[in-house]
Amino acid sequence: MINLKIKIIATNDIVLDNRSRDWCTFSYPDHPKGCPNYGKKDTCPPRSSFFQYIIGPPYYIIGVRFDLEGWANKMKKKHPNWSDRQARCCLYWQGKVNKILKDTCNKFFKNNKVCNKVLYKPEATGVHVFETCRKNGIILERNPSKYVWKIAIIGRKIND
Repeated sequence: MINLKIKIIATNDIVLDNRSRDWCTFSYPDHPKGCPNYGKKDTCPPRSSFFQYIIGPPYYIIGVRFDLEGWANKMKKKHPNWSDRQARCCLYWQGKVNKILKDTCNKFFKNNKVCNKVLYKPEATGVHVFETCRKNGIILERNPSKYVWKIAIIGRKIND
């Protein structure tokens, strides 16, 4: 099950913490050096620009909540020999959730002529996504077991 949340957010409700760019280098299962995209994509650190140089107000947060627990239970029924980790593997669900987020952002642009820039990886620009979401009524679970959120921030492109 997927839920959407779209909310206008105040500038002072966006928490900037440039350490968030370094979090991409933290190890996680099967990735001892962190995210394999780090330093390789323009939208990933250290290549990505900082938030305040990319995007300006008005700001909107768009979140897609994915029922990871429900998905994992469904996958375990379909594949009884799978481990919990296999049933939750993002390779099987993340593309669908990313598409829903992108489609939602594109639909938003059609109805809002002021905003013209979306950040699909706000943490790569120095946004502390957990704190920004918390300040705006979206509670993200660290190391999620029940729900996973995909978050984007929309605003007005700053010309460089």
